[in-house]
Amino acid sequence: MDLTFAPNEAQFRDELRGWLAANGPGPEPEGEDAQYAWRRDWQRKLHEGGWAGVHWPVEYGGRGATLVESAIFYEELARSGHPLPANVLGLLLGGPTLMVWGTDEQKERYLTPILSAEEIWCQGFSEPDAGSDFAAVKTRAVEQPDGSFRVTGQKVWTSGAQYSKWCMLVARTDSGAAKHKGLTYFLMDMGQPQVQVRPLVQITGESEFNELFLEDAVIPAENVVGGVGNGWKVALTTLMNERAGLAFGLQVRLRVMIDELTQIAAENGQLEDPRVADQLGELHLRCEILRLTAYRGLTATMKYGQPGPEGSLTKWMWSETNQMLTQFAADVVGPEALTMGTKWSYELLRARGNTIEGGTTEILKNIVAERVLGLPKAK
Repeated sequence: MDLTFAPNEAQFRDELRGWLAANGPGPEPEGEDAQYAWRRDWQRKLHEGGWAGVHWPVEYGGRGATLVESAIFYEELARSGHPLPANVLGLLLGGPTLMVWGTDEQKERYLTPILSAEEIWCQGFSEPDAGSDFAAVKTRAVEQPDGSFRVTGQKVWTSGAQYSKWCMLVARTDSGAAKHKGLTYFLMDMGQPQVQVRPLVQITGESEFNELFLEDAVIPAENVVGGVGNGWKVALTTLMNERAGLAFGLQVRLRVMIDELTQIAAENGQLEDPRVADQLGELHLRCEILRLTAYRGLTATMKYGQPGPEGSLTKWMWSETNQMLTQFAADVVGPEALTMGTKWSYELLRARGNTIEGGTTEILKNIVAERVLGLPKAK
């Protein structure tokens, strides 16, 4: 694994840095709806500049960036302090899944509106009684005489559902099949009255996640992705892209926060305390391991052609390290870190969900044990 950027990669980085410096999204407004609209406008600006889907092939409207260039993009975006685009689930998950499993008609219909943020996407995988056991999906899709499907069930922890036009939905189409079989991957229109979205208010005061209640929601046959009964395989493509795309931006964001916390400790004299210095050193080491592990996973993707289970390792490492960082910040920063409305209090509260969202740490450990280390399956 060579971590030295080639001349063309360094040129890509420098061009991106210049564009980000000259084309920021402007001040962040207050209020969830206004902030989402702000991120949506930011994605449109990225799209106009040719940066919305750098990793997408040129024929689908992307930049055709290499895997290394894509990693550079998310690192530099995090370093700039600018937000992720509003339609990040469509860009990282929905679009790449359609490129693998979608029909020509589906690609033509859906890919361009994903890039431009004209249509926002969400992910309907998790359910109240299933937790991180994705194979325990109970939402049912019943085929109708005209070939369409009627879907009934409940989803939860659906990020951005209140702003979404389309949902990547997995439902059970064969209740008699084994848990991992009998599932089908759908594109569900969120605008129909049979779909109810109920925001979930978090301890931060935000409604980032939502519950979905489906009562005979209608999905036409042409919105099946990858064939009826093949939902498990299609969904794995989505999940591998989710965990593979997270690490590069997250490790830079960690680095920025660690550097900021180190500066605070230096200014208030706490760096003289060996316990503080040791903890900052531990966080620095974890962040560097995360960076190198992310690039090791990138090397495996370049070798085998698709993201592997190693993405579960980087998500697990980041979530635990971010919780350590924000908890330690409360000791270094002092009362401000425990005062509602401040930056560090928000980070501390928001980090509570890191080991749950995107796959719980327990599930990720099982994936790493079974699919990376080759250990026996958990019972």
